[in-house]
Amino acid sequence: MSDEEITPRRSQNSAEPSDGGTSPLEAQVEALTEIVGGLTSKLTALRGRIETLENGDPDEPDGAEDEPADRPAPWVLFAPPAAAEDRLHRSDNHTPLWTVQNFVGWYNTTFLGIAGSQARAIPVCWAEHPGLAQEVAVLAYSWRRAHIGTTANVRDAQLWLQQTRPGFAARLAEWVHPHCLDGRHREVGAVYRANRFAAAESEQRSDATPSRKESQ
Repeated sequence: MSDEEITPRRSQNSAEPSDGGTSPLEAQVEALTEIVGGLTSKLTALRGRIETLENGDPDEPDGAEDEPADRPAPWVLFAPPAAAEDRLHRSDNHTPLWTVQNFVGWYNTTFLGIAGSQARAIPVCWAEHPGLAQEVAVLAYSWRRAHIGTTANVRDAQLWLQQTRPGFAARLAEWVHPHCLDGRHREVGAVYRANRFAAAESEQRSDATPSRKESQ
């Protein structure tokens, strides 16, 4: 029997290099590592682009007119209500309650219908009725999502007009006393309780109001 027959031949797929260089397995691992690295870089870039679209470019000056996250959709005919999420107000430490309060004022000057219709103003005492307060907050933020920034689309805007707002208007009388709709608050239903943003809003108003000594 010859030495060639006794010595086993190396497999072509052997993980050990035949000439002291890189083995096929190591080469495959290096190639996969390079591919994964490239995909990671692309994923990071995409994540950055998504954050820019959602929150705006931090390098742009405050109040930039072309800020995508704050830009009203073309079908928004009237200046939208100011919101704590707007770039112009992000440094003012406003809470979402401020966004809702501003929306109520905007809503009451926009969606006020004829006498006797369901298109009535949101009563001044809305925040004192827990059920109504929750409805108003959702109404405000659903309007904003459908009409402002990168999430705005005409289909959601039409849905808000056809279903969301009329549904809210129809339920309005379920949360308040009839006198509330005339500006005379009456406590009915759920008992008033402070919302989770009330303390911060109250403190902010106190800080913004000059004391008597300062005003003299």
